[in-house]
Amino acid sequence: MHNRISKKTLWGIMVLTLVCTIITLGLRIYLKDRLDSFEMESVAETLPHEKEEQLIFTAIEEISEPEEELLEKYNSHFDELDTLYERISTLEQDESLKDNYQRMADLWDHELKALGNDLMAKMPEGEKKTFFDGENTFLVSRNHECMKAVGHNKVSIQERIDYLDRYITVTREHCKDLIKEYTSYLAT
Repeated sequence: MHNRISKKTLWGIMVLTLVCTIITLGLRIYLKDRLDSFEMESVAETLPHEKEEQLIFTAIEEISEPEEELLEKYNSHFDELDTLYERISTLEQDESLKDNYQRMADLWDHELKALGNDLMAKMPEGEKKTFFDGENTFLVSRNHECMKAVGHNKVSIQERIDYLDRYITVTREHCKDLIKEYTSYLAT
């Protein structure tokens, strides 16, 4: 008796394996898309105001304003961000809260970058290097400061939320300090 498998049977097994693999990949892609759309719908249902305000905020940022209104623009943006921060900090801690904190941190980073660019554009050349070095020092110290907020006994989502919360707070304070320190450049 021969224990060999015929070529026809081997080809059948290979084709069946290939078809099963393709179906599995297609199903995986479909389910991932459905999960992503479900998550987006649930976030939109639970936080409709934050989404609208973020879109409004982004649209406001893209409108170029006259130079004499820079100080008012940044103060207004900072107030809007503070309002959003207060809203998300009262929500239940879960994965979507982490995403909201990440978006908030990104918004503050964007404000910090825009503020730095506006300040550098109006600074004399001699002050630019000092300002640039100070900002680099801030970025390094911000990371160290945020790492202090992360405890060793917390779950990973909670650690990330604590890190982002401190990140937002430190960035916010730095932006407000820059406004105070360089008001003359923004008011002119």
